[in-house]
Amino acid sequence: MTEIKGKIALVTGGSQGIGRAIALALAEAGCRVMVNCAHNSANAERVAAEIRDKGGLADPLLCDVSDEKAVEAMFDSLEPQGGAEILINNARLDPWLRRPGMSEGEWFDRVMAVNLKGAFLCSEAFFCRAKSRKWGRIVNIASVRSFRPAEPNMIAYGVSKLGMHALTRAYAHNGAPFGITANTICPGMVITENIGKRLTPEKYAEESAAIPLGRGATSEEIADAVMFPIRNGYVTGETININGGMYYAP
Repeated sequence: MTEIKGKIALVTGGSQGIGRAIALALAEAGCRVMVNCAHNSANAERVAAEIRDKGGLADPLLCDVSDEKAVEAMFDSLEPQGGAEILINNARLDPWLRRPGMSEGEWFDRVMAVNLKGAFLCSEAFFCRAKSRKWGRIVNIASVRSFRPAEPNMIAYGVSKLGMHALTRAYAHNGAPFGITANTICPGMVITENIGKRLTPEKYAEESAAIPLGRGATSEEIADAVMFPIRNGYVTGETININGGMYYAP
């Protein structure tokens, strides 16, 4: 098991929900956490302030992960401090909050740009810099929807999350000689602060009834799963399913 105290961890989409819980867990383990978001810097600062108030180290980091030049600049900005050593690819577009008027093609392109291209750009920038340090951890936050047939409004999201498994395998294989591991976490339904914007009470009850454990996960339960492959250096190229028995998949 690896001691990660003092390491720099970058959490994309870290300003709320699962990302916030992961950022807090990393800070509790002694990491200096970079809380990334694309637009809402106030939210990212609130998470960073929450960490600092508990005695941890954290800073907000504004960057649209779908912008290649911005991603390169973000990782370059961390190099004078020692460089990012842990990358959590958590940034995504919420499939339930699609803007009215977007065509199917426009929506598909945007989802891929953030959810999949963003994870690739961050992983590549991280990989190129971490090789010389001979140590690194990449954790991709995918979804149970990687495996389940998607209803029409979830197709783009499901495809983007399935693609993250290929990223994991590629960076696990190519990173192994450099001490870099890559793994995927696949959550099912998670109870975040925005659950009420996605699901009516009736829909939530319906979704919960389809889960063997009868409930959604807390963000903290997902964060706990994320910490395992970060600390354990012999786990790489793997998928950790954490969905209450919603779907059993390799």
